[in-house]
Amino acid sequence: MNDVYHHYRKLLGGSWMGEAICWTVVVPHDGRPLTLAEIGERVSGGEGYKAYGPEVFEYGEEGVEYSDDFEWAMLVDHSGPVTAILENNGFKGVYDPVLPRLSVGGRAYSAYWNVNGTNRLSFAADGEMVLSFDSMYFDESMDLSRWPELLTMAPDFDWRKGKSWRAAMLAAIEMATGARLTEEWVGAGRSFLTSPEAVLDLSED
Repeated sequence: MNDVYHHYRKLLGGSWMGEAICWTVVVPHDGRPLTLAEIGERVSGGEGYKAYGPEVFEYGEEGVEYSDDFEWAMLVDHSGPVTAILENNGFKGVYDPVLPRLSVGGRAYSAYWNVNGTNRLSFAADGEMVLSFDSMYFDESMDLSRWPELLTMAPDFDWRKGKSWRAAMLAAIEMATGARLTEEWVGAGRSFLTSPEAVLDLSED
């Protein structure tokens, strides 16, 4: 079994993250990490955001326990040039126009699902959405040339054979970016953003 896939299978099997999450990772071409202000501007489409932190959030069976003021917070972390963004109960990062904006000057990957099984796996590069699809219906005939790690993970998207498409989504992102999601990641002190609800393009859903 792929070690990365196995990590996420284990993580999601014993965590609230198996219920609902949006995990977004941005990799710049020039090796310069995005600042918190740049992330806020790209997420909100302008200046309609607030930046805070770092702060340690509590989490339990229902996920990250935000205060009422920060219910839709996006936790942000940098590891070298790579930026990782976690939304506990949101999905801004995965759709147009947010993910393409995050990808300007680089690549951006995002995985989202909720408790009802609604999900999306998306990849944008240089300001354009490259791939965005429902992972329960993974199709190897898609043009995956710009995200070859998806081909490696293809067998693990097959939920009909007992595989976890959720774990496969996160594994494909880690393999493409080097960013790993763990319970420790969530429990550490993070800077975070709040912004108005994004205007999303759901025309293909």
